[in-house]
Amino acid sequence: MVRRTSLIDADHIRDRLVSLIRIPSVTGEEDAAVAQVANWLQQLDAEIDYWNDGIASLQRDPRYPGHEVERAWAPVVVAVIRGEQPGPTVLLTGHIDVVPPGDYSLWQDEPFSGVMRGDRIYGCGAADMKSGLVAAMAAFESFAEGGRNFPGRIIFAAVPAEEDSGLGTLAAIRGNWRADACILPEPTVSGGHPELVVAHAGAMSFRVRVTGKAAHASKRLQGESALDHFITLYEAMRADEQALNARETDPLMKVHRLPYATNVGIIKGGIWSSSVMDSLEAMVRVGVALDETVDEAEARFRHTVQEAVKDDPWLSRNPPQITRLASGFGSARTPEDHPLVGAVAEAAEEEFRREPVISAAPYGCDMSGWVRLAGVPTVIYGPGDIDQAHGPNESVSLEATYKVARTLVRATERLLESDVDALRLHRDADPGAVENPALASTTTHTGRRG
Repeated sequence: MVRRTSLIDADHIRDRLVSLIRIPSVTGEEDAAVAQVANWLQQLDAEIDYWNDGIASLQRDPRYPGHEVERAWAPVVVAVIRGEQPGPTVLLTGHIDVVPPGDYSLWQDEPFSGVMRGDRIYGCGAADMKSGLVAAMAAFESFAEGGRNFPGRIIFAAVPAEEDSGLGTLAAIRGNWRADACILPEPTVSGGHPELVVAHAGAMSFRVRVTGKAAHASKRLQGESALDHFITLYEAMRADEQALNARETDPLMKVHRLPYATNVGIIKGGIWSSSVMDSLEAMVRVGVALDETVDEAEARFRHTVQEAVKDDPWLSRNPPQITRLASGFGSARTPEDHPLVGAVAEAAEEEFRREPVISAAPYGCDMSGWVRLAGVPTVIYGPGDIDQAHGPNESVSLEATYKVARTLVRATERLLESDVDALRLHRDADPGAVENPALASTTTHTGRRG
């Protein structure tokens, strides 16, 4: 029997990663990158499903998480390989989109160059998470080329829009793709302390509009500054953030200085420096705790604003307008004693000669969609350092990407030998894990040949 890890080729991974980085798949513009992945998958003896889920249809879905970037559709490509015997279904998935590179002058190289120096490959999305996606595809390819003498099925899915609330994963779930276990190779493996993430915080965003009253700056007291009144709300948001983090008891989350962050990312207001600001619009990111749903987090945020408003003479008469923009999929957790955690941890230790640290992340990602909406136990383990993400000169280690691909092969082989019932998430184990239990059973899309 062919050892599938021997089919993982570092040069092949490098070439694909560089090629993918050179396609600027900024959120909302992922079509070309998804098409490239689909073309690579077409070369395999696998069933391919490649489609665009229209934004209008997604918005009608009761699970629609909102979105901030304008788009007409979400392009998704999924491939499946079936073994010769029945068994579990293992999903390897990642997102293709990247955040905008920002100020080009801060980059040593062109952001989409894919240049390599030493062991590191540079470019926007190198760590978050094109390296992880390429590693997952390499692992999937090893099963396509290594014979079908295995039980169960392996699914590979490349999705868009993770950076914009997770529409791509919702589209994949709407396409009726399910699994018994999922590995999401977001960046966790860098330096000497690789981590296996089993839980993460959620995040959602709001637009807050505050009304003021214009006046000449020299007569400022005759007006009502929207900025001053927003500061009242901002102080209340900070107090809520402090209270939320203070009551966290989960040991994996408590290691972070700020597990659940509230951040004002954009403020727009005013028309002239000599005029009192008559209106203000702010974009606010709010953290979602492990024990909260996104609806509960929204209710908490709105209550915070309402409490700040009720005793303020101006704000009580001119209440701020709050619009929920995007909610992602909230927080998520897979129990530490779940077989998936053990399978990935053992495989990682074999490959890296170091046991990964079991941890939780303060950021949100597509793990929550698979856990909460589809009932699929999911962990995060992939190449790269999250500190490299969303910043200039982003890079990733080729060696780490290669080893993660081999780790994914080893972990998948273990999971395919597992008992299906043992893999399923149960609500009594984690009451907040499955928000749509009707979707928790294993079904697999029939797919169509590419």
